[in-house]
Amino acid sequence: MIRRTVRGLAVVAVAAGPSVMSGCLMRPIAQGNPTTLETVSLPIRTESVDKLDLLFMIDNSASMGDKQTLLAQAVPDMINRLVSPNCVDDAGNLTDAVYSAMTGCVIGKPEFPPVHDLHIGVVTSSLGARGGDRCDATVDTPVPPGKLNAHNDDRGELVNRSGDGEVPLTDAQSMSGGGGNFLAWFPPIQVNMGQGKTPPDVTALGPNAGSANAPNTLIGDFTALVAGVHEHGCGFEAQNEAWYRFLVQPDPFDSIQIKGQSAQLSGIDSVILRERADFLRPDSLVAVIVVTDENEEVASPLALGGQGWVFENSTFPGSATMAAPEGTIECKEPVDPAHPTTTGPYGPNCTTCAFVKNDPNFKTRCPDVGAGKQGYLDPSDDALNVRFWNQKQRFGVFVGYPTSRYVRGLTSLSVPDSAHETDKTGNYVGDAQPNCVNPLFATNLPTDPTADLCALQRGPRTRDLVYYAAIAGVPHQLLQAKPGVADDKGVVACSPGTAAGECPQKDALSDPDWKLILGNDPEHYDFTGADFHMIESTQPRTPGNLPPGVVNASHCPPGSSADTCDPINGREWDTKKEDLQFACVFDLPAPKECTDPKFTAACDCGSESFNTQTQLCQQSGGQYTTKQIRGKAYPSVREMIIAHAMGTQGLVSSLCPIHVQPANGDNPRDPLYGYRPAINTIINRLKVSLGPQCLPQKLPQQGDGTVPCLILLTLPGPGSCKNPSCDASHGFSAPSQDILNRFCDAQEKAWMAGGGTNSPDPDPAGQSVCALDQLTTDATPGAFDGAGSCEDPPDGKSLGWCYVQGGAMQQCPQAILFTNGARPNGSIVHLQCIEQAVTVVEDGGAP
Repeated sequence: MIRRTVRGLAVVAVAAGPSVMSGCLMRPIAQGNPTTLETVSLPIRTESVDKLDLLFMIDNSASMGDKQTLLAQAVPDMINRLVSPNCVDDAGNLTDAVYSAMTGCVIGKPEFPPVHDLHIGVVTSSLGARGGDRCDATVDTPVPPGKLNAHNDDRGELVNRSGDGEVPLTDAQSMSGGGGNFLAWFPPIQVNMGQGKTPPDVTALGPNAGSANAPNTLIGDFTALVAGVHEHGCGFEAQNEAWYRFLVQPDPFDSIQIKGQSAQLSGIDSVILRERADFLRPDSLVAVIVVTDENEEVASPLALGGQGWVFENSTFPGSATMAAPEGTIECKEPVDPAHPTTTGPYGPNCTTCAFVKNDPNFKTRCPDVGAGKQGYLDPSDDALNVRFWNQKQRFGVFVGYPTSRYVRGLTSLSVPDSAHETDKTGNYVGDAQPNCVNPLFATNLPTDPTADLCALQRGPRTRDLVYYAAIAGVPHQLLQAKPGVADDKGVVACSPGTAAGECPQKDALSDPDWKLILGNDPEHYDFTGADFHMIESTQPRTPGNLPPGVVNASHCPPGSSADTCDPINGREWDTKKEDLQFACVFDLPAPKECTDPKFTAACDCGSESFNTQTQLCQQSGGQYTTKQIRGKAYPSVREMIIAHAMGTQGLVSSLCPIHVQPANGDNPRDPLYGYRPAINTIINRLKVSLGPQCLPQKLPQQGDGTVPCLILLTLPGPGSCKNPSCDASHGFSAPSQDILNRFCDAQEKAWMAGGGTNSPDPDPAGQSVCALDQLTTDATPGAFDGAGSCEDPPDGKSLGWCYVQGGAMQQCPQAILFTNGARPNGSIVHLQCIEQAVTVVEDGGAP
């Protein structure tokens, strides 16, 4: 008989906000008294999230009306399922029932805890011309005359205008007085009582709740808000900048001033500060849902030494041709797929001809092409509508923001303010200078523009509670499951024999799926592996006209192809270098007559449109008419890049619906109709975070009902990590000094690695760490309800945490729960595993 001592893991949970990593819990758990040989500390989320803040960014540029209508029709699906989830059996299979606040689930249990507190806000893609002479917000020309304002600059503020009359909704909420302009819904149920909330006069459901004519219903009012966005906004779409400005930018500027030819940011938008503080709760799940039909087109006004604004101007100051400076010939060199960030347009010699006027090789590097001269483009190669297409390759400079800025805004605890986003020459350097606490991960958001907008208090929200969804320009064919083909989890989502076009959208995309959508690195012009429909191009994407490595090519050239030649986008078309090829098209539910005044400047077949001779327009006698019969979407590449970078927190769906009319009159409900696939995918992903985090295995319970775990809370405010002040009346106690020393040393090491005093994070050495009391049915029976949960203690006073199994949970076999009020706002919760010595008997005999 041989005895040996090995290291096993007892579970010791340590305190930190709602993020989840099971980590060492996947390893065996053994009984015994914890020692401090080694520790592993991870964040953990152990409670349900019943607050949801939904921010819709809806493109309000021309021809978005038909897509907004489809979105409005999908709204009832989203809200109904959030507040009344489907019921499932113990195996997770759908039953025929749905959850009701009155009766619960008649059969089974809800698929996720119903949302009890919902905020819904809308921003649009119109942020004006950011210093240029287009989309002037001060000249908001009515379109059509006397009917609707263009809304060229909604400033990234929440919009509150409903329907054709653009009447503000009187029940849009203002929680702190002066903010508001969003919809809030929370029923008068026990979980919401005692929190100072007054239920608004907006119900989730009601007669005709899915109609814009049903005021004072959450569904009806949001439908009306969508209808009020309209489609006459600025053609320079700032889709991601709009939500970033509202949710993330620590110091959103009030205006852009042009001094000489240089832009300066002026003032602080106090409206955004107030609305943000009202709308964004520190402990909610946040979902940003972008609805757009094309790529982002937004300039940083400070780029190029403060001259980035000229890219949103009709002409370039000082230009010999009135057009933009071209890029040097090095910008046209091919990309090396092994080094895309240092070759091709991002090679060391690619720059704008405006910067090399004194180069002795200027005429060679900047040759005249067509009517282009002196390093400036031929005006026919610089149409305003495609000013943001392939900027680095065409102009030698990129004046927008990198997509990394938006990914950081959704995932990082720190972001830069305006002063730290660019260097002296206007180059974006914000990713290296994140000097502010990210408002998205903060609490007690400031409303005073004179306050310190960077030094915010960290809130409990963690990265796993922020989602990004793009309903945008990507063919639905690239997102659908394949008949009879299993996904990477072995699930066959589309039955064998089903027509490929009738398969549902995948809930998650594989690496090969993303390769077809993006290629290797589209931001640096490496499109290897991308489907040609996702390539932005003014030229027909036929063989010989595509970047290296693109999968397939169009065999439906303009002039000789039927309008339905390509099942995805119809065909290629002659853009005359004024527009881009389509990613996808779809039949409109009903044709639009573009001569109708209500479609002025917002119809693809009108006299002012680029698209009058395309598959979007009806033909009669061999000639295209002003009747639009199809909608379109362009490749939304930047939105796809951000969603992909977000990992499991990012998802995409097509703006081109699978079914434009519900099958069989929608009886039974057609899951492929309109944007139902998008809504279904979004909620299937959100529900992972709406429910409590399940522990992957059972914890060993001792005779008194306790488990060998500690919950440690890092408390906000000044204190001492190794000499904490722990208030017993709040359920706190001081951990052993040995545990504190190891935990505090590990936290300090991580803080120093993250920048130390240069980081916006507080020094963990100056924050108290306390243990939270463990509650058991034996020791504190008044803390548990009839189902065995301690989340809402019947005695009204118990504070702490409990380990629960079975009936106390709806989805989890086992989990850790916190009582209401047990975790102070801004506290951090970690999971710490402390290794212990365990004696193992090799031959199974007695030790």
